[in-house]
Amino acid sequence: MKRITLLHYRLDNGGIDRIATLLASGFAKAGYDVTLLLFCKGGSVEDIYHEQMHDNVKIIHLGESQSTRTKDLIRLLPKAIQWFRDNPNDLLLSTCNNMNWISLLAAKCAKSKAKVIFKTTNPIIRKDDKGLYAILRKWGYQKAFQKADLTLTLSEAESHELQHAFPNAADKFQSVINPYVTDQMLSMPEHKPAIPNVPKGHKIILSIGRFEPQKNMELLIQSFAKLTHENCYLVILGDGTLKDDCEKLVYKLGIENHISMPGFVPNVSDYLKAADLYMMTSRYEGLPAVIFEALASNCPIISTDCFVAAREILGPIAGCSLLEKEDPNSIAKMIDEALHIPFHETSAMRDTARIYSIENGIADHIQKIETL
Repeated sequence: MKRITLLHYRLDNGGIDRIATLLASGFAKAGYDVTLLLFCKGGSVEDIYHEQMHDNVKIIHLGESQSTRTKDLIRLLPKAIQWFRDNPNDLLLSTCNNMNWISLLAAKCAKSKAKVIFKTTNPIIRKDDKGLYAILRKWGYQKAFQKADLTLTLSEAESHELQHAFPNAADKFQSVINPYVTDQMLSMPEHKPAIPNVPKGHKIILSIGRFEPQKNMELLIQSFAKLTHENCYLVILGDGTLKDDCEKLVYKLGIENHISMPGFVPNVSDYLKAADLYMMTSRYEGLPAVIFEALASNCPIISTDCFVAAREILGPIAGCSLLEKEDPNSIAKMIDEALHIPFHETSAMRDTARIYSIENGIADHIQKIETL
């Protein structure tokens, strides 16, 4: 039985946390000896994920969170090194960008014989990176990619971008299907579900994500305030450090009777099936799970050009479009136009979503890591 350890920071309400738990359970179901090694316990939705985890997944915590993620990872690195010395592995999978370097350090310092596998979950090449920071960031990733045995990317487009940026590690990049879509997401109700606090007869605009700078929820709220379409309601699911600021902005703009922000919701399927439009205003993303969850629910999408494969995936699908300009007036105009045009369901949305089913994602990960 092959031994694989997934190294992760802690289980919070982000997409990377959900994917980490799905992969751990999927590997266990496939017969691997699986350990989910968490640097810190006490994540915001850890109990929920524990209940959903396969019984054969061993969950290990190295300690408690005491500060920022970076400081926690550095402080607990010696414990990770000791764990790898005491527990031989065949494979070590780093679950996301911010775990890649620390995973490599832990394995190398422990002199582990495990094959080290990286996953990219946010853009490595970012257009906002400038000057010395950009040079050092690229140099650091070059060293890391060369030392890893395999780097799993989220799309062919991203693989090509990284092969061009890091030619010395070009043979290490392989795209992989992420497990996103469940059978429940693909099953369509006879009637649209009712959403709490949303008045009947309103067009529902939905967004899901953490209230953090990356997600740029302030831009969405400002754009919503400029809509001319009557009877619209904005629902934003998620929590985060900027939620209070966003609530203050809502009251400042006088739209508090047309918006709901209920916090983190474990199962968003009903919201997506009830929505008339899904909005994503992120500054950057890896390959956002919610895009495929929306497609599975036949929900039209307007998004920023925030991930490498955005045009490749959304461009050909009727009902989906990318923002041409990222300012409130332009975004409001696109939303108004989308809501005025009757949307006719097509198979393209759900066919694209099926590619990213949990079963396909787990199988593709296993196929890729088996090459090692």
